Amino acid sequence: MEMGRFQGEARQRWGGALLVALLHLALFYALVSGLKPHPAHAPTKAFEVSLLPEAPPPKPQPRPVAPPRPAQPEVALPPTPAPAPPPQAISVPAAPAPPAAAPAPPAPAPKPRPHVRTGVNPIYMPPVEELQRRYPREARREGLSGRVVVRLTVAPDGSVANAVVRQSSPPGLFDALALDFVRRFRFEKGGEEFFVDQELVFKLDQ
Repeated sequence: MEMGRFQGEARQRWGGALLVALLHLALFYALVSGLKPHPAHAPTKAFEVSLLPEAPPPKPQPRPVAPPRPAQPEVALPPTPAPAPPPQAISVPAAPAPPAAAPAPPAPAPKPRPHVRTGVNPIYMPPVEELQRRYPREARREGLSGRVVVRLTVAPDGSVANAVVRQSSPPGLFDALALDFVRRFRFEKGGEEFFVDQELVFKLDQ
């Protein structure tokens, strides 16, 4: 833009100088022509030349003022994070060894199997008349007799711990009555448990 303005001013200056030179040449020509003798029949017409004032140089145009650039908003930069501290070594103590298992208690000695005693009689037994009163009604009606062999388990205190029927005739007819009767037996106290077989005979009085 500045270069174009200077070129325009140069053209105007050269144009004004050229115009002035042309005017000087014309005036010089007129003067020379007036000194020469002219024929009488050809009167010379006066030639008037007026000099044009030199055009003043154009005033420099004020340079346009660029509008102020809007202020850029300040951008707050995020704070630089502090460097993370190096990881600390964590020592993990070894788990304590489990305590040694206590030795298993020795297995109890097997209980000796009771043995069968013979010739042992109870020191107490219910009255035999009870068997007569409770004689099975079916056997009484049919006039049947019976026999039951029971094995008793005698505890050390002399009581009957258990009783099972080993033989019965007729089968199952007198079993319940015989078991209920012998379970109430009492024997002498002993130092150990034992078996004893008891035979009960059922018959009607004639």
